[in-house]
Amino acid sequence: MGRHGAVGNVTERIFTLFYDHLGFLHKLTPGHFEASGPPTAFGNSRNLFGQPPDMGFETALAPQHTSLDEIIFFAYVPENEPQETIYSKKFNNIHYGKVIHSGKTGRAHIRKVLQHTIPKGFLSSVIAEMKEPFGLEEVNESSCLSSSLLINKAGNVYKLTLDSQVVQALFENTDIEKTVVLPGYSSFLITSILDNKNALAIATMPENAPNNMTFLKNTWFLYNFGQRNGRTWKIHSKPCNYWFQYDDSPSLNIVKYIDLGNSHVLKVKVIRNSKGFRMLEIPLLTVFVGNPNLLEVKAEAAFDDTDSYLIAISAASKVLHQGSTSMAFIMWSASVECFVTTMVPTLKSSCSYLRSMHHIPSKFIPSEDWISGVHKDSQGFNLIKTLPINYRPPSNMGIAIPLTDNFYHADPSKPIPRNLFHLSKKTGKFKQCANVSTREECNCTKHQKFSHAVAFSDCREKVPRFKFPITQYPVSLEIINEDGRVPLESPYLVTVTEVNMRQNWKLKHTVPEKIKKMKKFVEPIVGAAVYNPSGLNLSIKGSELFHFRVTVISGVTFCNFIEEFQIYVDEAPLPFPGHTLIAVATAVVLGGLIFMAFMFQLHGIHPWKTFQNWIRSKQAKLSSITLSELIRR
Repeated sequence: MGRHGAVGNVTERIFTLFYDHLGFLHKLTPGHFEASGPPTAFGNSRNLFGQPPDMGFETALAPQHTSLDEIIFFAYVPENEPQETIYSKKFNNIHYGKVIHSGKTGRAHIRKVLQHTIPKGFLSSVIAEMKEPFGLEEVNESSCLSSSLLINKAGNVYKLTLDSQVVQALFENTDIEKTVVLPGYSSFLITSILDNKNALAIATMPENAPNNMTFLKNTWFLYNFGQRNGRTWKIHSKPCNYWFQYDDSPSLNIVKYIDLGNSHVLKVKVIRNSKGFRMLEIPLLTVFVGNPNLLEVKAEAAFDDTDSYLIAISAASKVLHQGSTSMAFIMWSASVECFVTTMVPTLKSSCSYLRSMHHIPSKFIPSEDWISGVHKDSQGFNLIKTLPINYRPPSNMGIAIPLTDNFYHADPSKPIPRNLFHLSKKTGKFKQCANVSTREECNCTKHQKFSHAVAFSDCREKVPRFKFPITQYPVSLEIINEDGRVPLESPYLVTVTEVNMRQNWKLKHTVPEKIKKMKKFVEPIVGAAVYNPSGLNLSIKGSELFHFRVTVISGVTFCNFIEEFQIYVDEAPLPFPGHTLIAVATAVVLGGLIFMAFMFQLHGIHPWKTFQNWIRSKQAKLSSITLSELIRR
């Protein structure tokens, strides 16, 4: 029989005797213990760093069984131990929740740490739950086991005597600090050897210690938890038996922003690595909320078919109040060996720096076409307009009289067009190109050259080009954040302005009843027209560049949503009053000609005949002059 089998058989016998003595009717076999195995839970530190640190200390332990699966380990303190080193031979609170391992086999989870002054020689102990039976000493390791054992009390200690008739049964120095186990009685820690047949020991439970009693061979056993010949036991962290799965992010201490009116769901799954039995459905997580008044928090938890514990926390921002709060997901039953025992996400009732609003162009133009400046539609119309240098859009006073301060495609080294009138000379200010002499010194980046923001108008060179007139252009807006893209819809409301104070444009939108009430309430506060962003359409009757800014009103979001877009209207007819002036001038000229013809006819004046007679007279005079010249010659 192998050593492992022998240990199992001896262990079975020990518990049979122990519980028969106490009156139990059943028999505990090693098969009833939870099988041990390598920890496989996510976050087990041994997966990366090898064996966990040993938290044992240099002394002997004396085990004492108290029930079917409970065992007490007493830490031995020698009588002559110096006072200043006694602490190094005692259990302390750091051992709570840890596991005692035997040098042979077996393990027990420490559930309680005790400090005491009795029994003598034991100043501390731990109550542990046995998870795997501990290996016993065999006859070839301790020959004393081949004899019966007589126990007598000798003062504060006990004398252990072997049967003198059994010659091969001897006490040896290697037996010091081994523990005699007597099922149903106190255990004894051997402290010294008197001779080959006698030894002295101290009892773990003196009130339950036998006196002047003989125990036959195979009814008493030895445990070796000593340290005289090298410590035979260790204390390690309890193996991690949980996976902590978080669906939203690989990071455990995440930061999530929740905008006003929005919510976020945190999903956590705890997977147990339990073997051999089904755990009670007791919640495995405790959730703490730092500031419960900031967000509306709801929790739903359940066990699935695999005994995994799932919890979903929904946090909603429903109050116009910004701030942050932490949440703690704590697994109290997890071992410190697990990388993940607590998750602490931070929820901020605020606007995320990744959250922004964007305009969706009606026609997509690739970036390479923007660089080249050419992107034609099916009719050959170029959809990109390269703006003239130092361009300024027209004003309501006319194309030649720009009144905006914004330059586009700025170059301080080039002349400024449309700068003849006094009002135009008073306006127009460089931003990026201020206080420099050339465009190269403006240091415009690629991003700035294609930005719609008015702050970078100096750098903007190319804009989207459309044919006149523009009717029902869809102003499509979307919100982009770390979770994706969502269209801008109610309850968001927007204002739209033209940054260069141009007119000749009009917006059309749908106004449901609830939007109508909000619009009526908000417009006096904002001091501008408010629009529903869903189904918003733009019509333009003017020409050249229009630069629009869309702003989401406050009160429905913590974010300062502002987006700008530009439209260049080309091939437009003459602006007002061009057509009118031409028509009036034509009418005046035609009317004057008709009036003159009428007056000539009324007074019998024939302009054509008068003109013909004048021509004839001129011709006759010219002929007579020519003839006179010939006669003289």
